[in-house]
Amino acid sequence: MQFIIASNNRDKIKEIQRILRVRQNNAIPYTELIEKKHFPPEGNRSYTENASEKALFISKFLPEELVIADDSGLSLKAQPGILGVRTARDLANYPTAHEYAQHIIQLVQGRDRSFKMTTVLTCAYQGRILKTVPGILEGEIARTERGTAGEGFSRILIPENSTKTLAQMAFNEAYPYLTRAQAAEGLDRFLKKKGNQG
Repeated sequence: MQFIIASNNRDKIKEIQRILRVRQNNAIPYTELIEKKHFPPEGNRSYTENASEKALFISKFLPEELVIADDSGLSLKAQPGILGVRTARDLANYPTAHEYAQHIIQLVQGRDRSFKMTTVLTCAYQGRILKTVPGILEGEIARTERGTAGEGFSRILIPENSTKTLAQMAFNEAYPYLTRAQAAEGLDRFLKKKGNQG
């Protein structure tokens, strides 16, 4: 299957493309088909709402394509009043991956280090949402940034039942933990089942 990615974030596009290739799917950014668009501002209510609005926005311009979009966020048990669905906006003052990773480490210093990373992936077709799929990772925030296979969150997130950060793992080892991968797998299974049912 080919998907159109409703995003202007290059790093996100590259990650989604790599993840989708695992199940022999292809994805291209929407800008390969139409000119760059300015997405409506994201809300503060839910990942599903934000992801759906992005997918539907691009689906209006490309109604015959499978358009996908996601929204992700990090929640900290020690800091329940911040981040979550507002993660990108709450970290806007930390422009580099290293800076926001260090900020997260400071937020849990001397506190409960538990985290929950959530991604919601939506797929739109002909101006309506076909499917919404979540991906969730839980674990602990590392005390220092570790690993070279990624940056930012991947250098500080230690999944449950692991002693390594995501950035200390090879892609194949990290893949089952990646929230976008979990969501993409769920979407792939849904669409293939739907296709087999005619």
